[in-house]
Amino acid sequence: MFTLIRQQTTQSIYTKQVVRLVSTQSGNTSHSSGDNRLEVIRRVLFESPQRPSIVSLEGEALQQHDTIERAWKLHTMRERERKQRTLEKQFRSLHQAMSELEKTSDRLFKGAIVKSRHITYPKQAKIPTETPPTQVWDYNYKAPSDSA
Repeated sequence: MFTLIRQQTTQSIYTKQVVRLVSTQSGNTSHSSGDNRLEVIRRVLFESPQRPSIVSLEGEALQQHDTIERAWKLHTMRERERKQRTLEKQFRSLHQAMSELEKTSDRLFKGAIVKSRHITYPKQAKIPTETPPTQVWDYNYKAPSDSA
């Protein structure tokens, strides 16, 4: 009943695709029949959703909004600083461990700082795993007797 026709138009650098619904019925269709599916489809697919207008705050509501906004920014700033302090502490620990390793063993220190293109630490490490036993259930098991 309907076919989709794609038209491509270039708009500066970007390509925009426009999809149009075209009726394949011949003849005149009456819009007074109450079947406005085509208009509903067009509205849903191509019109921007209606957004509520921006509320302008005044007086005490504006002051409350600004206070909440500043408190949120302060909270996010403190979280960011806390994460930064944690990372700095980890870096200092790593640096201290590396300097201690350099003092202890030159061979281990060089091995720790070598960057191989093919092997990285998590891939070369054997990850401890629990594998299921080869015999899951012993069907021939008999409970020991207490008559001994």
